[in-house]
Amino acid sequence: MADPSLIAKSKIEYAKPAPGQAGKGLGILVFIAFLFLVAVGLVYGGIFLYKRSLDESLISLTQDLSDLEEQLKTQDIENISRVDHGLLTARSLLSKHIYTSQLFKVLEDNTLADVYYTGFTYKFSEGGSVDLLGIAKDYVALHRQLEQFRALPAVSDVVFKAVQVVEGGKVGFTIAVQFTENTLRFR
Repeated sequence: MADPSLIAKSKIEYAKPAPGQAGKGLGILVFIAFLFLVAVGLVYGGIFLYKRSLDESLISLTQDLSDLEEQLKTQDIENISRVDHGLLTARSLLSKHIYTSQLFKVLEDNTLADVYYTGFTYKFSEGGSVDLLGIAKDYVALHRQLEQFRALPAVSDVVFKAVQVVEGGKVGFTIAVQFTENTLRFR
């Protein structure tokens, strides 16, 4: 061990690092800075290469698009336009089409067992109207049938036109049933 000196050292000697510790702290900082520099360089290089790859891809796709535009003929464009116009016309016609078969389904589902029809006349109007000639077991069955039709959301109006007694005590009738427009438009 060194002899302790009682003589005060100069301020410069206190500023010097202790022997054996010179440069250790600075070396770690330089190493960390070097690692950071390498990481930044790698990230920048990756971004640069990715951007170049995207630019090349964009140029290639633009060239493919221009080649396809050259191959497409004006006659093909006119044919496609004509077919598209035909499809629009067909959709328009189908949206206005009336499915009268819906009337038969409504009548079948809502006719009482004591009632049957002998005549049927369809009149095209807003929603469609049907004149029904029929025979009911009695007046009560006829009344129930009228109320059954009036309760349907698919029916906008039921008009009782005529009544008569037919052979066997049964009741002959004529009614007009007005259907809503949506009843005939949708399947």
